[in-house]
Amino acid sequence: MRKVARLISSAGRKFLTRPGEALLLCRMAWWVAVLSLTARCYSLPRALQIVAGSENRKPSAQATNGDELARAIDLLLSINIFIFKPICWKRAAVLHRYLSRSGIATRIIFGVRNETGGKVSGHAWLEANGQPILENAPPDYVVTYSFPSNDRFDPRLATL
Repeated sequence: MRKVARLISSAGRKFLTRPGEALLLCRMAWWVAVLSLTARCYSLPRALQIVAGSENRKPSAQATNGDELARAIDLLLSINIFIFKPICWKRAAVLHRYLSRSGIATRIIFGVRNETGGKVSGHAWLEANGQPILENAPPDYVVTYSFPSNDRFDPRLATL
């Protein structure tokens, strides 16, 4: 309960001190919610398509640079309550939407790698012009899926 009260207090301060950033965080929160819901009801490619929106859309007049967008989504997902948890595929999907609206073409890349003890870990990140962007370190994963993609997705693979 304290965490929620602290969150509400921080949000109020943000609206007073930086209203533009506060509105961006609210819009991003909406798309995290849409993504979370659609990922439960549809296949992941369909959920990503819904969040990405139309590819034929003109860039927004309120373009923000990638670092600012990454900082905003990281701040939002760092609250770590309900659906707002620091999950890489949610970060990548929402950033993909906002970067495309700023005129930056990206692809969401999903990959896996073997960890010690026989465990497999996965990660999702963005690429622009074939290079990872907005990552702290270059991802060292075997690519398993990318979005958007012309490859056919077999939903049965998701259940394995």
